[in-house]
Amino acid sequence: MTDNFSNLTQEKGKRRSNLFSVPMMDWTDRHCRMFHRLLSKETQPWTEMLTTKAIIHGDKNRLLDFDAAEHSLVLQLGGSEPDEMAACAKIAQDWGYDEVNINVGCPSDRVQSGFLIF
Repeated sequence: MTDNFSNLTQEKGKRRSNLFSVPMMDWTDRHCRMFHRLLSKETQPWTEMLTTKAIIHGDKNRLLDFDAAEHSLVLQLGGSEPDEMAACAKIAQDWGYDEVNINVGCPSDRVQSGFLIF
């Protein structure tokens, strides 16, 4: 049996880790991710969830900049407008992120109270 998942996650010579630095809003900023990287070079860091509106209308450098040592880095997006999600995925690609994760079930009070609707 072929392991298609392994083939997909090892494209471009990049090895995907089985150890993830999970995203936590207002916590897993670039400093936290670098700390996790120092703890283990095997971890795959994720950004905190960023809303599409924040990326589109906010300070992209502050929100999206990262250190090259953070690769393989995942940007987690939250939003409700397909066009905005697509635009932010393209921005993430252009910014050099390795993957984009679309958050569709966040336990955050801000999400559940209607701040974001999926």
